[in-house]
Amino acid sequence: MFETGIGIYESRIRMFEFGLKTGDLPEKEMIKIFERALSKIAGEINDSRIPKRRKMSKSTGPFGRPTPDAPMPEYDRIYIYGHRPSNLFLELYPNQEKNGRVKFPEEGITWNLYVTILPDYPNRMSEEDRIQEFGGRVMQELFRTLPCEKVLIKEYAPGENRL
Repeated sequence: MFETGIGIYESRIRMFEFGLKTGDLPEKEMIKIFERALSKIAGEINDSRIPKRRKMSKSTGPFGRPTPDAPMPEYDRIYIYGHRPSNLFLELYPNQEKNGRVKFPEEGITWNLYVTILPDYPNRMSEEDRIQEFGGRVMQELFRTLPCEKVLIKEYAPGENRL
């Protein structure tokens, strides 16, 4: 489970799209906050199955479409965290594409965060095994330390296509 200020989310596959109103928060500082949250929670859980490389990787494209009929996005860059066997996938991308197209029109949203948490992955090795807490705890830490307004755009139903 993780508390986002919007509600508590129980254990099943969870997919969310958040808008981040970061204002003048520099991009590099925002990425450092993400990486600190990943490292902090990995250190607290202290499980060798959590990947050693916990950095958000920057990609400059090409980017895929969320659905086959969606237009091809044209971002300068996106940041991704999704190393296996982690139960967390993050995709951080600008709200405005380089061609000027805006993904979510709510005023003030500068970045979007797509999140997937697989609560029952990887398999627990014992009752004391805490690896399945990783994704939810990282999200708690992010929402606690990221100094911006977070807007829930969409909670996806299982199998539902992304916006």
